[in-house]
Amino acid sequence: MGSLDDDFSFVAASVERAARVQRAACRAVLSDQTQRGQSLALHLDLAYDAIERRVVDRRTVYASAPDDTVRRDAIVELQRLLWQVRKLQSNLSWLEAAQDPPLDLGTRYFVEDVARALVAKDAEVTVVATDFTSYATSSDPWEPLISNWGSGLPAGAAPVVVVFIPRREAHSGLLHPLIVHELAHAADSQHGIVDEVWRIAQARKRFAARFSKAVTAFSSAHSVSLQDANDHITQALRSWIAESFCDSVATHHLGPTYLYSFLSEVAPGGLDDPGPNHPPPRRRIRRMLIDLDRLGWTDVIRNADADLESWVRDLAGEAIPYTGHVEFLVWAIDELAVVVRKATERIVAGRIFCPNLDELAEVSELLSARIPPAQRHNRAPVARESIIVAAWHAALIAAGGGPTALATAPDAAELAELLPSALELGALVATWSNP
Repeated sequence: MGSLDDDFSFVAASVERAARVQRAACRAVLSDQTQRGQSLALHLDLAYDAIERRVVDRRTVYASAPDDTVRRDAIVELQRLLWQVRKLQSNLSWLEAAQDPPLDLGTRYFVEDVARALVAKDAEVTVVATDFTSYATSSDPWEPLISNWGSGLPAGAAPVVVVFIPRREAHSGLLHPLIVHELAHAADSQHGIVDEVWRIAQARKRFAARFSKAVTAFSSAHSVSLQDANDHITQALRSWIAESFCDSVATHHLGPTYLYSFLSEVAPGGLDDPGPNHPPPRRRIRRMLIDLDRLGWTDVIRNADADLESWVRDLAGEAIPYTGHVEFLVWAIDELAVVVRKATERIVAGRIFCPNLDELAEVSELLSARIPPAQRHNRAPVARESIIVAAWHAALIAAGGGPTALATAPDAAELAELLPSALELGALVATWSNP
């Protein structure tokens, strides 16, 4: 009995120490309100608090355990918790990124402005350069732990959004529009967009009939229960809806910029393989073009690079057949496209980016003269979205145009300096114009 007591006490103390040592970094940030990442530090501090409460709870359970089997199980549980707590040390690098962001100042201003518009006025965004293969995001990552084991997030706590960018692209300003797609995931988390689309879909008789048929076919083909088949297809479709929504938000907010960034980053890895969480890239590109045409970008894209525009439309127009439940998922995403678009228009209301040809011409002229285009001839601030579009077009031309230019355009050396400067100055001009 004594040996088990010692084992339990030893492991419990180890968990508490791991949490205590790691939360010191959170407390250091919270003690200095001038430091960035206040909400991030608060959330993480509450997570460590919840862990310590869990240990206290496990002590109570252990003390009342009826036999040694239950006591040993309690020790094993804490051993597993110890490793989970130690893994949380990677989150301390997020605090470091909040203090020393990998993004240039102009892009950071732009990302924070978009987050306030899409997610919440007090949303806090931290961008972290990681070894992830592509862009990703996490919203309020510790909320489940804090709610389950702790006292929950305080009322009015600012949403925390952590965006991960590939370390290799930390300074690729032309690809950072992909961050807007990630912020749309945070908007979904905050506003329940996928839940809304899912409710509308289930109320449609045609959708319900096709869904039921797909579930039955999946159950038979994979020898699983109808419930398991239902769960599998539901999870996949909800993930696909989320990706479609985020693509739509980024397209409505950025115009062709998002298309170029997506083509450069995603398309080379394969166009037709559906993922468990992502529709095939070719289908996503097709939907982007439909949205861009609706928003009036057709001629702008063609005039900027006719060879590239022709290639992209040929690529998107090729019909690739699918079978099984993937066929249903592809159909469902097309079926729900208008629902997704309407949800997008509500979220992006007032910030939908349509072409302003005069503004784009002025921005392009300034870029060609190597002048950061932050202000128009009439002294009005330039939309930062126009700056990024014009920079992409300039980079494509400098890279020789056509599909191959997509691969090398993000490396344009002069634009790598001009674009951040223009975005930074654009933010200042916008602030001066709208104090």
